[in-house]
Amino acid sequence: MIKDDPRRAGWKKYRSLWKTEEAGARHLLLREGETCRRMYIIDEGCVRCWFLHEGKEISFQFFFEGEVVYCSESFRKNIPSPYSIETIEPVKLRWLSREDMAVVRQDAELYPYIVENAADKQAAFMRHFFTYLRDTPRQRYENLVRDQPEIVRRVPLQYIASYLGITPVSLSRIRGRG
Repeated sequence: MIKDDPRRAGWKKYRSLWKTEEAGARHLLLREGETCRRMYIIDEGCVRCWFLHEGKEISFQFFFEGEVVYCSESFRKNIPSPYSIETIEPVKLRWLSREDMAVVRQDAELYPYIVENAADKQAAFMRHFFTYLRDTPRQRYENLVRDQPEIVRRVPLQYIASYLGITPVSLSRIRGRG
């Protein structure tokens, strides 16, 4: 967790509910089609969300330290997830079950933080989606470098290419012209 997070006391209050998990790179936390039963907080590492389309993995979001990752609709409604959640790097995580989350929902400080974090990620996803409608692949890459340099630094190129909606070869060309 981020050390200067003002909600640190809130996290500590529910220490008995949080379970910890460590996993290596390329570990599936949630498989597409399964029901999401855990909400994760990333203490260390990087995670991606992706789905299969015509046999190809399409990455659409990345998560880093201090962020909350889970399939919200699957978690809340107990339905199959339309995507997978997978580690990119070795990770240290904390997680809550659906049942334990019912307790945290009552916390006036921590629960709004979780909701705000999820809303921020949804807004970022919407901004990314709009780039598909208005920007060229080169512009999408330049926006990524400018606005989300951590992705460029930590995420393998094949996942970045997928995220940008281009092939790895096209990404190499764009980067080469940089």
